[in-house]
Amino acid sequence: MKKKMVVLSSCLMLLLGVCSLVLTGCGGSDDTTTPTPATTNASPAVPSPTMTGVWHGTFDTAVEFALSLTQNDNVLSGTYTRNDASGSGTASGQINDNTVDLTTVREPGHIISQWHGTVNVERTGSSGTWTIVSGGSGSGTFSMNK
Repeated sequence: MKKKMVVLSSCLMLLLGVCSLVLTGCGGSDDTTTPTPATTNASPAVPSPTMTGVWHGTFDTAVEFALSLTQNDNVLSGTYTRNDASGSGTASGQINDNTVDLTTVREPGHIISQWHGTVNVERTGSSGTWTIVSGGSGSGTFSMNK
């Protein structure tokens, strides 16, 4: 019987030791801070300026015009009108870096003009030269703003 008591006592002591270790490990901490998610310094994506929009301009002949352009990648398309009642038509072309090349086809008369110019990086101002290549003659300069 004494032997059972010693074994029982040893088991009880072992159980108390384990319980005290478990309870010590379960103690809470005073740290109540919530982890902060990582932040980055990346700016939100800003859309690149495009030629899309309505451009108003003048030729060196004092004739005013409007181009309504849409840019998809580097391809330009749209409409072309003049304030001198000489017709209206289509515009097509491309932009590469800050260089703009357009072709306008004006009706009546199927007058085709080629334009070559530069545009600012904000895509708000452009200037250059134009030349009628079919349906008439003439050349000069243009300046336009969006």
